[in-house]
Amino acid sequence: MNAFEELENKVRVVISGLFGSITASFSVALGVSVLTSGRWTIVLSGVIVGVAGSLANAASPFVSRSNFLRPNISLKSMMKQSASSFFVTFVIIFLPIVSYLLMESIGVARITSLITGLVMLFIFGVHRAEVEGRANPISHAFGMVFFGMASAFVAFVVAKYYILQ
Repeated sequence: MNAFEELENKVRVVISGLFGSITASFSVALGVSVLTSGRWTIVLSGVIVGVAGSLANAASPFVSRSNFLRPNISLKSMMKQSASSFFVTFVIIFLPIVSYLLMESIGVARITSLITGLVMLFIFGVHRAEVEGRANPISHAFGMVFFGMASAFVAFVVAKYYILQ
């Protein structure tokens, strides 16, 4: 495997995990924002889910099929890839939820968080489709956005239903 293919594989592994991490983080923050106006509670909820997603993404070098096909890959190399996956994922999942700290209105923060998360899903969706050689990257990206919207909708509805009880 040449250096470009190895880099491409690393990017693919990180991007695969980003979809779930981004979606879970902004969806949980949205749901919690319906239950409380406490900014730190909202942000910490999203961060906790983000850390869990980041850790899951960090494990991907150890469970990646392509790494199993390369028995000569070193533990040190996988640890570096794991640490960078964790860091990149954590920084990226924090972007949609930071609006809850920066905006005066929780309603505006919700909208900003949702838009930021969906734009990120679109960008990573296009990139993932291109890395995987899919025929229509835009279509793939819109699919990721659709599932992100569905996740956020479910989190919002579940939180609203909880309040009504």
